[in-house]
Amino acid sequence: MVSIRILYVPNEAGDFRQLGFRRPLANLVKAGLIAEADVFSLQWRIRNGGDAEEHRQDLISRIRSFRPNVVLMQHLGTTGLRHKHFHAMRKAAEFEFIYHEADPYSRFKHPLPVSAQAAGRAANVTFTVGSGVFADNFRRAGCADVRWAPHVFEPDRYEYMPVSNDLVREHDIVVVANRNSPRFRGHPNWRDRIKFVDLLQDRFGDRLAIYGRGWTGVGAMGPVEFSKQHEVIRSAWVSANWDHYAKEPNYFSNRLPISLASGSIHATTWHPGYDRLFPGSTKAFLIHNRSGRGLVDDIHQYLSKTSPYQRIEAGISAQKFAYHDFRQDDQLVKFLNYRSIRVDPRAASEAWDLEDGSLTAV
Repeated sequence: MVSIRILYVPNEAGDFRQLGFRRPLANLVKAGLIAEADVFSLQWRIRNGGDAEEHRQDLISRIRSFRPNVVLMQHLGTTGLRHKHFHAMRKAAEFEFIYHEADPYSRFKHPLPVSAQAAGRAANVTFTVGSGVFADNFRRAGCADVRWAPHVFEPDRYEYMPVSNDLVREHDIVVVANRNSPRFRGHPNWRDRIKFVDLLQDRFGDRLAIYGRGWTGVGAMGPVEFSKQHEVIRSAWVSANWDHYAKEPNYFSNRLPISLASGSIHATTWHPGYDRLFPGSTKAFLIHNRSGRGLVDDIHQYLSKTSPYQRIEAGISAQKFAYHDFRQDDQLVKFLNYRSIRVDPRAASEAWDLEDGSLTAV
């Protein structure tokens, strides 16, 4: 057994917990694939009150006492961590630092937070969800090793359920997204998303369901809990989305893996790199286009030319693809093996079914 001791610093707030890493870490310990794992939920502690700098110093103290040889951190935007804190962590113990940033950032209008820049500069390796501007943001910040890691889904949060054999769905299309209309800074392409949903409403009427904040008119259903979105996705044949970062290479939001894992056909924005990421076989369940109007036309054509039986088979293929390529527990192993195989991927996949609960520490 490789003697890996991991300290995990997750992106958490309120009652939300990162099940996609907490449970796999516990299972890797139980299977004897890593020695020990602990959690220090810095952002959760800061948001729950108390002196923020004291919480940051407590993290450094935890590193000193636990003495991990791997520290894994996620999305530190509101933690207030700076270069001096990472310098103190390095003095407290000798470890490899893996930073994972799954939030999208542009260069100017929605820039990379200072804490994320400092983390990337201090990390041995940084993973981000796009290979263009997203990666360049970290390189400009001084990151030595920046790599692409896609959005994935959490098997524990979105429980596996076989694709329904029912030949009728409550809706034909479902959209799970918020309607953002920022006055100043904000995500790019927000107007394109609004136009896309307008086109869907005009074309499909009450065959469309829209979940998220800010939408009005036909099909608007209001917000849905993050942990419940797979349920509403299963209510339709097709889940549809228009990405805010439409030009970012190799990017897709977590809506894509969650939709495919739910057994849904997914329609979304085309991005550079998709021809390499998605083989020809995925055309049965993945629809993408460079324009919102073109994507609406593609959805209409798909529904017109396929039978319910074909859509069910496509949904089964989508689910298999997601469980093979987009599990978050498998992504954790890839992070740990970023420079060499330290955790056997096959043994890890067998460990995912262990009934061990999850790391509960905060």
